[in-house]
Amino acid sequence: MGRTNYRLGGIEVICSEKEGLESLCLVPEGMADAAAPAKTESTSALAQLHERGASHRGPYTRGLTMLLSETSYSMRLAGRRQEGGKLYTLLSDGRGLMYEQTLLTQGRALRCISAVRNASDKPVTLDHAASFCISGITPFEEGAAPDCLRLHRFTSFWSCEGRHECQSLEELNFEPTWSKWGVKSLRIGQVGSMPVRGYFPTMAIEDTRRGVTWAASLGWAGSWSMELLRQRDDAALCGGLGGFEDAHWRKTLEPGETLTLPEAVLTVVRGGIDEACDALLDAQRASYKPANRAEAELMPLYNEYLDTWGKPTEESVRAELKALKGMELGYFVIDAGWFGVDRSWDVSTGDWQVRESAFPEGLKAVAEEIRAQGMIPGIWFEAEVANDKSEVLKRRPEMFIHEGGRLVIETNRAFLNLTREDAQVYLRAKVTDFLKDNRFGYVKIDYNNTYGPGFDGFESMGEALRQNTLGVYRFFEDMRKCIPGLAIECCASGGHRLEMSMLERCAMASFSDAHEIPEIPLIAADLHRLVLPRQSQIWAGVRAEDSLQRITWSMCAGTLGRLCLSGQVARLSEEQLSEVRRGLAFYGRVRGIIAEGATRVYRRGVTAYARARGWQAVVREGREGILVTAHAFNDCGESYTLPADFGACEVTETYTSEGCGAEIAGGRLTLSVSGAMCGICVLLKRKRN
Repeated sequence: MGRTNYRLGGIEVICSEKEGLESLCLVPEGMADAAAPAKTESTSALAQLHERGASHRGPYTRGLTMLLSETSYSMRLAGRRQEGGKLYTLLSDGRGLMYEQTLLTQGRALRCISAVRNASDKPVTLDHAASFCISGITPFEEGAAPDCLRLHRFTSFWSCEGRHECQSLEELNFEPTWSKWGVKSLRIGQVGSMPVRGYFPTMAIEDTRRGVTWAASLGWAGSWSMELLRQRDDAALCGGLGGFEDAHWRKTLEPGETLTLPEAVLTVVRGGIDEACDALLDAQRASYKPANRAEAELMPLYNEYLDTWGKPTEESVRAELKALKGMELGYFVIDAGWFGVDRSWDVSTGDWQVRESAFPEGLKAVAEEIRAQGMIPGIWFEAEVANDKSEVLKRRPEMFIHEGGRLVIETNRAFLNLTREDAQVYLRAKVTDFLKDNRFGYVKIDYNNTYGPGFDGFESMGEALRQNTLGVYRFFEDMRKCIPGLAIECCASGGHRLEMSMLERCAMASFSDAHEIPEIPLIAADLHRLVLPRQSQIWAGVRAEDSLQRITWSMCAGTLGRLCLSGQVARLSEEQLSEVRRGLAFYGRVRGIIAEGATRVYRRGVTAYARARGWQAVVREGREGILVTAHAFNDCGESYTLPADFGACEVTETYTSEGCGAEIAGGRLTLSVSGAMCGICVLLKRKRN
């Protein structure tokens, strides 16, 4: 029996061994002495693996969980060392199955990089392999810690991404049994190629007595699983690839073969869910590198989709450019509908031939006109699919995913098999070379359905999906390599790919398909916990019939991330255009806070999103000041006083509609409106001593 502590940044890593079993516990710096040995010496193994045919140690678990396998219990410590901000661990089952894990300090979080290696002379078949397992939760309370632990999750559905869900372990019926015999498992995950569908791959457990929160996030664009496990007094949080039982994944490792698992980010903080999520985002901050000047300066953009709704032309682009003249925008994006020679664009997806009737001079000429106005031209692709009536599918069906020998078709889409070299070559020619030849510096890659658990050609459907996910990464990385400075927007029916591995390969991501609806600020605010605001692209749609107050509402919502202006700019009056310019000018003065800051969200009376009532105020504090973005919904009353101390601040600028305002009195910030559905942005500066 042994216990060794390691310091990685502000996290103390407690590695314990009990009867040969290695476990991992994380505590905030300075709290290791308060961690009870009985909790840190957990029965939940650091390496959660399940070899095909292995039995389970936990009772009643077969079909419930693939954790607590005999494979996990067989892994013994073979080596461990710390080098600066890295901790290396090597485990072995004594027969040649090796588990390697590296914990790497990234701000207030740890990036977890794990792999399984078959060093034996015989094949080994795995049915489950977790990237991480944090156990000993909570080590600061004796026994089962009743009325102490809460589980945090984030639901995600089309046009409503990132809504927070919090329940006590008692509400979840997650107390240990009287004899500590039965095993309890709560598993969330996703099966298919839309990783943020149902839930985000993020979970957190909060010790409400000690004010400590553990959190983890997975970076994987395929099937995944995260699980809360409990048998005895402590709880464990595990995550990684979806396994055989939940995602049809089975992998045979040949002698000498290594399986690299999805990367994860782990943290433990003094504080609640806001502090924990912001710490997880440190990993995204560490990996973010601006693709070009527009990214470095966080410039807003224009996308023409809410103007033409899939029918762009040279004339529409020129009219929009004229209306946008003089506005400080980084990009002009031509969305869907630029292709399809003699048929509608939706049945031509995958062929990618320019619609000459709409662009008789070609897209390169239009791109040059955009550049002449000081913006980087962008264009839309749904690159990984083809319509079931497309020419490429008729000519090259072998390039597409099959199940049981039949093409997989979902909502008229067939899916390229990106494990095939010819499919990669096709995308290089049709997408990457097209972007380069036509001088596009921005590409929006959309993805509007999923092919499910996998396809033919590998030892399991789940392994086929895993290999295809690696092919998706290859395509994105190839675009960046071939076109220096290219900004890639990740879109999947809005937010179905809002996870770390895709965000790290893209400049920004579409936050949602919530284009014009009033709940945009609610969704955008929720995503502050999960996506860096500088990478969260928020629609700010404007229409000719919009009042100035409605335009202000949309422009205010855009300050909750990367503002994407869209809509009928060519049909706006000069007064309406002036309001858009005013909003963009304010955005330009606060984008430093949007880029680098920490967020706290306050709400009063908001329950339903679709018919919201009350108020929301998003407070983002950065080095350059504090930005408060507030929206008053229906039944909001005349004012809202935020429950936070602003006594050290003063209001320096307000962007809002006529009749609305903000003032600080008695250390409290009060926002006022003259009616419902108003947006207010307030820039605060700290008073000088």
